[in-house]
This record gives sequence, C-alpha cells and structure tokens, in this order.
Amino acid sequence: MMSTIGVLQEHLDNPDVNEVMVVEGGNVWLEDAHGLHPAGQLNPDQISQCIEHICRASGRRVDLLSPILDARLHDGSRACVVLPPISLGGCTINIRKFSRRILPLAAFGPSACTDILKHVIHERMNVVVSGATSSGKTSLLSAAASHFCSSERLVVVEDTAELRFNNSHVVRLQTRPANSENLGELTLQQLVRTSLRLRPDRLIVGEVRGAEAIDMLMALTTGHRGSWATVHATSARDTVSRLAAMITRDSPQWSHQQSQDLATTALDAIVYIERLPNGRRHISEILHITKDSTQPLYEAT
Repeated sequence: MMSTIGVLQEHLDNPDVNEVMVVEGGNVWLEDAHGLHPAGQLNPDQISQCIEHICRASGRRVDLLSPILDARLHDGSRACVVLPPISLGGCTINIRKFSRRILPLAAFGPSACTDILKHVIHERMNVVVSGATSSGKTSLLSAAASHFCSSERLVVVEDTAELRFNNSHVVRLQTRPANSENLGELTLQQLVRTSLRLRPDRLIVGEVRGAEAIDMLMALTTGHRGSWATVHATSARDTVSRLAAMITRDSPQWSHQQSQDLATTALDAIVYIERLPNGRRHISEILHITKDSTQPLYEAT
C-alpha cells in the first residue's frame, strides 16, 4: 500500500489499532482492544513529514496562523494536528481510524434494548445520541441508519464526514474552513439551514456543538420527523441542558428555560452510550422525553 501519512501509515494499516497518537516530544501511542500502549518515537523530521502528508491528503493547511487542523483523510480516518505554541512541548497528532464496517444494533445492547431502538426508528421519533468522546455515538447512529426505510431520502450534515451508510438515497454535506484570506467558510449552522431546502425525509446531524443547535431543533419542530443527531454529554439527563447551553451561548436573547423547552418539544428520545473499561461500547440508557416529563425506556443492568 502506498504510504499516505509517512511512518505512521504502518499503524493505520494494522487492523487491530483503533487510534494513533503522537504526543509532545514525538512519543507514539496506539489504542487497540487492550487499551493504550507506547509504540516508539518519531524525530522532528518524521513528525513534519507526517503533518505534511496529512495536509496534502485532506486539502487543508496548518501553520502558525492556523495552528489547529481537523481533517478527514482519504480512507475516512479523522486526523487532528495541533502545533506549538498551542501544543506545549511539541506537535500533537491524533488519528482516529475509520471503520468501513457498519456494526449491527446488537453490538450495542441486548434484545430488550435493540427492540426499543427499532421501535423508535419505526415510529420516526427525533433522537439525539449522546455520550463522551469516543464512546461510539457515530457508530451507533450508522447502525441505526441501516434500519431506516430504503425509500427514505437522508440529508446528512457533518463537520468532518465520519458516518457510514448502506442506504440507497443519501445526500452528504461537509463544512469547509476559511481560506488563507479568511474567506469561503461554510459552517455547520449554514449547512443545517441548507439541508432543509433539500427535502430530507430524515435529517442527520453528525455532531451538534454550537450555533447549529437552534437551527436543528427548530427544524425538528416543523415536521422533520425521524431525524437523528449526536452530541457530547455526561449523562442522558444532562443532554437537554447541554443543548440548551449551546443555544444560550450563541443566542443570548434566549433564556435557558426557553432553550430547554425548545429541546424537549423538538426531541422524542435520548440514547446515551458509554465506553466500558474493556473498550466495548454499549447503550446504558434510553429516555423518552416530552415537554412535561422524562421517562426511561431502557436502563442497562
């Protein structure tokens, strides 16, 4: 296989490795099913070459004026590069490998759990999948999408394309950063607004984390049923507050209570996923939410 990111490519080619990390000082760490472990060291020239390969592969840049790069590689892997002085002590590289395999819903919980998820999908509920970083939110949403009706038109909006689909009718939109003249940026908020003009049967937002929260939730209150999104949160019950905080941060004219009311009106269910110490991802809770109540549909034992 032709090398695409220099000396780190051998680790990406290893099917047992999930994540490749270069920390300050050039130390390489790998994550696999057994956790994190060291895997040697890179010299400054090797680090520079790897970063150059990542920039070329993604068509994006990183330099002193833009010291943070969040990019998607050709194989779908997600790379993040942070340069000094933002990264104290040296360059930091993190590459989360892209898995081409869509896991079955059964990989995330027992039949009692997956039966509820299939009901949620069939009833076209609006769902947010929440959890910590690397908890499996994207993998779960990809698994759920395989149970959508084959005739449905999916419009997918992502900051960095990570979701995987075997559906036959998918429109995918990805954000774009500003160029060196600070022009041409396309934000997730803009793409959410655009997606509503593309006649989605289901709107899919890969990761809600900013001003797009209000546009997405407003869309879900106007008839876009069966839509899904992911968001970082510390618990299932914290998810609504997290969305409300995003709204009030970017739209201060909204009170926290108004923002929470919008979220509970727009959403029908919250699926919370966790990563266990052994590396396995599982659904720990499913909540059915209304404006007046929150009812657990499933809790892992």
